[in-house]
Amino acid sequence: MDWKTVAQQIRNRERDHLNLLAAVLSADKGALFPADVIVTGAVQRSLMVTKGFLSMLRSGNYLCAGALLRLQLDNILRLYAASLFPSGSETLRAFLEDRPLSRLKAPDGKPLTDKELTTRVGKIYPWLPPVYEKTSGYIHFSRSAIMSPITGMSKSGGFRIDVGRRQGRRWKPEERLEAAQAFDEATKAVLQMVYSWGYTKTAVAARRAGRS
Repeated sequence: MDWKTVAQQIRNRERDHLNLLAAVLSADKGALFPADVIVTGAVQRSLMVTKGFLSMLRSGNYLCAGALLRLQLDNILRLYAASLFPSGSETLRAFLEDRPLSRLKAPDGKPLTDKELTTRVGKIYPWLPPVYEKTSGYIHFSRSAIMSPITGMSKSGGFRIDVGRRQGRRWKPEERLEAAQAFDEATKAVLQMVYSWGYTKTAVAARRAGRS
């Protein structure tokens, strides 16, 4: 499998975003909950990040592609955080007030820091923590940025630097494939969490109807 095949898989999931969101919002006779607002924002963000990632993948801009992959992982963490609270109300309030999620506490009392969320989500998706750690280097100025313009090194310790829009280290085919596969997995995880909320919403509505 090559990166172009995976890119097409990612592109095909754009329809899944819209179809799934429509089903979620129509559940429980269209009743709207705080989690619906969060999910809608996450779906839109995921769609926009997907478009950007595919563009960067095609152009070979791995610094931007890595940062966009990290943003998709962030969508997963935020959706998971919302799932910890009934209807997502506490999480939505934190988002709207621009408060860090680390100020919220999970039902077991642990603050929802990014590290805590990554650990918790890692129990569901074991691949996420190492990818999260690696792609954080594309968000912060780190080794990834420092090494990006270095295109060659000699045995004597010398090195070549190329700076410019079309310069810098080339993205190897296997690296491009790895990034595409990671983004596809992250996008599937986003969709699975959206589905999970829709399932919960439908199940609660069914129980309510059974009691009436």
